[in-house]
Amino acid sequence: MRPYDDYYDYDGFYESARRRRRRARRGRRAGLIIFALILILAFVFVWRFTEGFTTFDGPDLKNVQNELSYSLEALAGEIGPEMSVNECGIDYRSQLERLADEEPELAERLRFIADHLEIYTEEAVKTALGGEEKLDFALLMPFRGEDSGGTNAVISADEGEIPYLIQYDSRWAYHGYGSSVMGITACGPTCLSMAAIGLTGDATITPARVADYAEASGHYVPGAGTAWSLFTSGAAAFGLNGVSISTDEDDMKARLENGEILVASMLPGDFTTSGHFILIVDSGMFGFSVYDPNSIELSRRAWSFSKLSPQIAQLWSLSPGIPAQNQGAGLYYADCEEFITLRAEPNVNAAAITTIPAGGTMSYVSPAGDFALVEYNGQRGYVLASYIKPAA
Repeated sequence: MRPYDDYYDYDGFYESARRRRRRARRGRRAGLIIFALILILAFVFVWRFTEGFTTFDGPDLKNVQNELSYSLEALAGEIGPEMSVNECGIDYRSQLERLADEEPELAERLRFIADHLEIYTEEAVKTALGGEEKLDFALLMPFRGEDSGGTNAVISADEGEIPYLIQYDSRWAYHGYGSSVMGITACGPTCLSMAAIGLTGDATITPARVADYAEASGHYVPGAGTAWSLFTSGAAAFGLNGVSISTDEDDMKARLENGEILVASMLPGDFTTSGHFILIVDSGMFGFSVYDPNSIELSRRAWSFSKLSPQIAQLWSLSPGIPAQNQGAGLYYADCEEFITLRAEPNVNAAAITTIPAGGTMSYVSPAGDFALVEYNGQRGYVLASYIKPAA
């Protein structure tokens, strides 16, 4: 026996060490459990209060053009008394100035609108108050008349790709549609354009072209906006089969998995204060992916079914149907003395695309009032219906 054995308790020492190791292991396990709980709670908190997660890439913006060039000083010099509409009161001025204080990078433009409020319509000011995305478009509204731009815009889309497009794209933002311009009223035509290009591969089905067709064919209702018929009988004019479906989560996922695209008419909520159309293009772990033609920001989020479904007034499924050139009565010929004019819009004053000689044949697409939408030598446009007849 060593002389210090009577003074040192080896058994007690090792037992104490074992207890310390057990406590340390329990402490580590407890720490891991607490950390996991914190992560779960954080996940639930973000999901609950944001109803989704921002994706880092969002939709491909290669087809988005929303940059507008102007000088505020030059614009101020263009203002005259004839531009006054006087639709907005002091409350809108206060809102613009308050937002200018909160967003310094937007302040100069917002204050320009506030200082010249008399020339801005209420819809323009409401659009400006929506933030940076559409601010330039709204700011220029009094200085830009309705035009026919964007009908033949170039849109790039790989096979099977649904291009993301916005209604306030600078190429067609001021194209007239219904009671205003496409940047304000054309969410429906822009949705159908995205779906039609994605499902048929025909990149000539631009939002402006769909808007012209919708208005000429009775799919725009004055005072109400785009009619729901645009996504059924209207969709057929562009080679799509559109059917109304119920808002059922499993059915929606199954249809998306099958390659269909969903169009939703939205009630007031996250997407609109009145009415709006969006596309639902995919579903995944975190919810549904949407293409909102009026908001890049909202298109970067995933939306849970519980958040999305109460806001849906009506839902349609779009899938490839009969190609447009094979619809209607088929081939027609120009019944005239010399030629007829193929125009960009169903209007005798619209820009001419080309001429079709007497006897020249074309594919009939759809009626458009006194005009007909036809395809001739790969170009689509409108001709006076009284000057064409079915080919024998």
